[in-house]
Amino acid sequence: MDAILEMKQISKSFPGVKALQQVDFSVRQGEVHCLIGANGAGKSTLMKILAGVYAKDEGTILLDGQKIEAGSPADSRRLGVMTIYQELSLVEHLTVAENIFLGSYANPRYGVVSWKRLREEAQKVITRLGISIDVEQPVSALSMGHKQIVELAKALEGNAKIIVMDEPSTTLSEKEIHTLFATIDELKRQGITIIYISHKLEELFTVGDRVTVLRDGKWIATRDIGELDQETLTELITGHKVAKKERTLEQRQFTEVLRVDSIHTDKIGQVSFSLGKGEILGLYGLVGSGRTELLKALYGVDPIKNGTVYLDGQARKISKPSQAIALGMGLVPENRKTEGAVLGLSVEENAVMPSYDRFARWGVIQKRKVQEAVSRHVLAMRVKTPSLATSVGNLSGGNQQKVIISKWLVHESRIILFDEPTQGIDIGAKQEIYRIMRELAEQGTSMIVASSEINELLEICHRILVMYRGEVAGEFRDPQQQKEEILHYAVTGGTAVWNT
Repeated sequence: MDAILEMKQISKSFPGVKALQQVDFSVRQGEVHCLIGANGAGKSTLMKILAGVYAKDEGTILLDGQKIEAGSPADSRRLGVMTIYQELSLVEHLTVAENIFLGSYANPRYGVVSWKRLREEAQKVITRLGISIDVEQPVSALSMGHKQIVELAKALEGNAKIIVMDEPSTTLSEKEIHTLFATIDELKRQGITIIYISHKLEELFTVGDRVTVLRDGKWIATRDIGELDQETLTELITGHKVAKKERTLEQRQFTEVLRVDSIHTDKIGQVSFSLGKGEILGLYGLVGSGRTELLKALYGVDPIKNGTVYLDGQARKISKPSQAIALGMGLVPENRKTEGAVLGLSVEENAVMPSYDRFARWGVIQKRKVQEAVSRHVLAMRVKTPSLATSVGNLSGGNQQKVIISKWLVHESRIILFDEPTQGIDIGAKQEIYRIMRELAEQGTSMIVASSEINELLEICHRILVMYRGEVAGEFRDPQQQKEEILHYAVTGGTAVWNT
């Protein structure tokens, strides 16, 4: 069968990183072609080039045998390539019909929208997908599975030839996943091509026809799904053949400060672990594994439905961030620009934000004490800033991150939760962050670090927990010697066998 899409010798570099190195990727019409690889393998970069988000450095893209240049997402959509990201692009308060035709409103005649015609056309598109959805109800009333279907309907209305689906099942229930797969089968019968990105191997064997594996920005293999099993596919993804073997747990070296006993939220289930004083505990897992969700539960963002959190052996209720902060916890979030710092405020204002009550006397802020405390920690963190009055938005990414860490040191937090601590910062700044974390550990600060970069965790962590589908799949106490096993568990969710 001829290829509908060919991406030949595609290369893309970012400062200090070769994201793609002469990657070949070919897709046949009407197939579900799975694209897989560990975090950082280059999957998203390759698809963003196809979607017109990034410009390629080198290579050629052919669609229906014709060379194309997608200079923007709008160009890509006009060519018939639609991308459905994890964060859906739906307007919650509009109806299903309005979302499907958002931006076009069914080509109104004489400048007047025919709402009856819009609903009829929307219903035709939904019916084409073989699903029953009331097109007059607001999208906010739909389940996540049906919201995915509406996104697919939008793509069909845009005359999509190729639909890229990025981790489409991450937030879906098992029933919704089956509905999604049935819809994908219907699209295949209609000759529409699906590029399916997922870390869940069993899904690939259920829905896929072929699979392409990327590793470290390079093409590794393209195979028919029927030629592979999970063990072989795992080996292609990780680059290692991992033998299952028993491991003996070593005696704990740290005095326990935090213990989590079978906590359960809407997004994670029955998670248990402990954290020692001065320990750096890593959380590793692929997209949708529950790393961030676990941190949010501990920090009081996501309500804990069952289970108990103990601090210094005492059960504690943490239902909002202010309670976590009062108990000595701090969070360095994944998105520092929108969640970690207020970019328009100064270094001093950001660093003291959670701690104003510590520097107030009879309701009056003691300015000199604030400046002394912030100056001391900013100096220790080696924040490069003209002054404490400089806006955080004017600092580099690495220095912004240091300011966010500083605010928890000013607050004298005993436990700091890090979510992707070095995302978007250069190599030199990464090493600075690692140095700071090691020094904090030596001083007795405990840390939990969630990261998609396994090498980062191997460099700084005493111990690593592997997350898989919202649960702890494995615990690794000698992570430097267990990298292959950690990767294996992240991909398969296999449960380790422990001796006590």
